Amino acid sequence: MSVLTRCVSKEKQIQGTWKTDSISNFVNGFTQVNNSQDEHWSHFEYTKEGAVFERRKQEFRKSNYKILKSDSLVYIDSAGTFLSGYKILKLDDHQLVLKKIQKPYLPGKNQQLYEVRFFSKITSDSTASK
Repeated sequence: MSVLTRCVSKEKQIQGTWKTDSISNFVNGFTQVNNSQDEHWSHFEYTKEGAVFERRKQEFRKSNYKILKSDSLVYIDSAGTFLSGYKILKLDDHQLVLKKIQKPYLPGKNQQLYEVRFFSKITSDSTASK
C-alpha cells in the first residue's frame, strides 16, 4: 500500500465528529489526566472539505486541517499559516489518539513534555439528544 493511499484513508477515517474523552499531560515522568469536559474544547468536527470545527458548549472556532505522511495532523488558518500539529498515535472508526510535543518550562536538556488527547467518534444520533 502506498503512502498516498494510507493518507487518503486516514483523511476519510477522521471525517465526522469526535468527543474528547481525556487529555493526559506528561512532564518529565509525571502524568496528569484531565477528563473535565468544560475545561477544553470537547467536540471536534472534521469535514471532507478540510475544515475542523472545535466546539465547547455554545462556543466554536474553525480552522483547517491536513494529514501529512499518514501520521501527522496539522491545523492551519484560512491563510495557510500553521497553528498546531499532532502526531496521530491511533485512528480507526471508533478512536482517535493525538500526541503533541510541548515546549519545556525550564531551560536545560533532557526534558520531556507532551500531551496525549483521547477522542471517541460520536454519531449524529448521540449529539441530537444533548
